[in-house]
Amino acid sequence: MQVSLRSQLVAGTAAVVGASAIAMTPVTQAHIALPAVQLPSAAEVALAGFDSPLSELIGTFSAFNQWMFSADNSTAGYLALGGLTDATGVGIAKSALSFSSIGLLPQVINDHMPILTQIGLNGAQTLESTMNSLTTMGLIGSEAVWNLPGAFVAATQEALAGNIAGAITTLQNAIVTPFVTAGQVALANGRYLLDNAVARGTALLSAVPTLADLVVRSTIGQASALANAFITVAQNVVSGVAAGSAEKVWNAAVDGVFGKNGIPGTIVNLTVGAGVQASPSSVVPSIRGEIQAVVHGVATALSKNGAAAPVPPPAAAQTPSASSLRAAAAEEPAVAEQGGSSSSSAKSGGDNAASAESNSTGAHAKSESAKVGARHGLAGPKRTGSKASAASSSD
Repeated sequence: MQVSLRSQLVAGTAAVVGASAIAMTPVTQAHIALPAVQLPSAAEVALAGFDSPLSELIGTFSAFNQWMFSADNSTAGYLALGGLTDATGVGIAKSALSFSSIGLLPQVINDHMPILTQIGLNGAQTLESTMNSLTTMGLIGSEAVWNLPGAFVAATQEALAGNIAGAITTLQNAIVTPFVTAGQVALANGRYLLDNAVARGTALLSAVPTLADLVVRSTIGQASALANAFITVAQNVVSGVAAGSAEKVWNAAVDGVFGKNGIPGTIVNLTVGAGVQASPSSVVPSIRGEIQAVVHGVATALSKNGAAAPVPPPAAAQTPSASSLRAAAAEEPAVAEQGGSSSSSAKSGGDNAASAESNSTGAHAKSESAKVGARHGLAGPKRTGSKASAASSSD
């Protein structure tokens, strides 16, 4: 009995002493090997990431802004916005579709509204020629009225002198000729207006079928290009699904639905853009391109001119004056007056000879008096004057 109690006490004491020893002994930390964790870099995350729908939509909106407001007209500017793929396509847009800038607003400013501008220029030309013709006819009428009294006087003188034919010619030139000249001016203006109307109408009728064909073919091409955009997006999504890549599927869907190279970009290119290049040598025009081509085509047709020239200003369009009429009538004397005119000319010749003789006599007397004055020196003039007065009184 005592032995068993003692053994239990010994065992318990040993257990307590052992636990105390363990509690008081410091525990050293063991070196545990943990796996290394490597974080990916920002570039790796970007390359392996998913495209942001908002970023793609902002890019599409930026392209729309360029097509609306950019004044750039360089080939690189067109190619950067998509739709056109090379310089040939840009050249087609500039030549066939009349693009003068990327932006629609600068295009409108550069064009100066071609149809209205051409109509205004045509109206100005029409008014100029018409007003010139009216001014010329007014000047002809004014000159005719002003010279009519002189023409009547000249015709009367010619009739009294026996030149009836000359009198009739003078009256005809004064009365009938101005009316004929004014009528010719009016006909010239009418011919100018009619020729221009025919030329422009013919050019416009010739341009309408071509422009209509452009609109029809462009509309069909636009529908085809938009359908191809949807098909391309669907094919890219299916390709991502076949590859088993969620990233490819996502990016194909996001870029196609929101990006400038997807469906929204195609819509922008086919509305306010320069169109979509279908082949290396053909471009599907946009709605804006159609409108520009039609507008410039109509303006070009309206700029055609006829063969007739406009009526010039009336600087050189004047009727003959009364003096010129009298001179013209004097150049055509009647045959009956030739004898009388010869006798009168002979008589006037005799009178001219007598006057010439008297003039020579007077000149001789003056020369003699001058010689006398020269011989008498300073006193000569007084004596010469007295002698001359005496001589004159004796004569």
